[in-house]
Amino acid sequence: MDNKQNRRTNKELLHFAQSNKNVKSGFTLAEVLITLGIIGVVAAMTIPGLMTHFQQEQTVTKLKKALSVINQAYRLSYDDVGEPENALKLGADEYFKTYWAPYIKILSYCKKPEDCGYNSNYPWKYINGQKFDSALIFPNTRTTFYSMDGILYSIFTTGGDLKTPLYDINVDINGGAGPNKVGRDVFMFTRVQEDGGGVRPKGYNLSDSDLKKHCSKSNRSAGSVYCAERIRRAGWKIDNSYPWK
Repeated sequence: MDNKQNRRTNKELLHFAQSNKNVKSGFTLAEVLITLGIIGVVAAMTIPGLMTHFQQEQTVTKLKKALSVINQAYRLSYDDVGEPENALKLGADEYFKTYWAPYIKILSYCKKPEDCGYNSNYPWKYINGQKFDSALIFPNTRTTFYSMDGILYSIFTTGGDLKTPLYDINVDINGGAGPNKVGRDVFMFTRVQEDGGGVRPKGYNLSDSDLKKHCSKSNRSAGSVYCAERIRRAGWKIDNSYPWK
């Protein structure tokens, strides 16, 4: 091959190389659509689970905080004024004023449901949708208020009969925001005197088997008042058998 042919061949190769620089690689429309479809399927499968897990983690965090706040208030009160001999005799207002109010950072009191962000005095439901028959506000039996961290507490001295002492504490960890279901954002504590006293989740004295039987997917009504204790006893976790939905 002579020099003239070599020069021609080199020019062709150079032209070919320069032409290839202008060629842009990329995906076809079909490939893009297929990829987006796969991403959508994966997202649809994983995002609900991630959201549920996040909600459960938030629930546990707020529940632990509510129990810690009310227990700290109890301990401080006990050190200052001791255990009330008869809170029912004192009346709900005096009992709260003496034994609780000085030891909790209170945001606001609830004198009517609207003060608390609810539309009804019976705003809560069991997990199965049945109405929870504990009133938010009931004069002379309980004091209902928001703490500074946005958790709602209702501290009892008696139930509806006005005769029997009752030391329960209802807690709504996010107030009127919902879903307002027992075992989801509404939980029950109780004040106890034995074993050093304090405030504990309702059902603290149940056996593990009874606790699981009551707070379970097969018992979604009254048993859900013990769900805070089930969460605590599980190491502050919500497992797959918990009646979340």
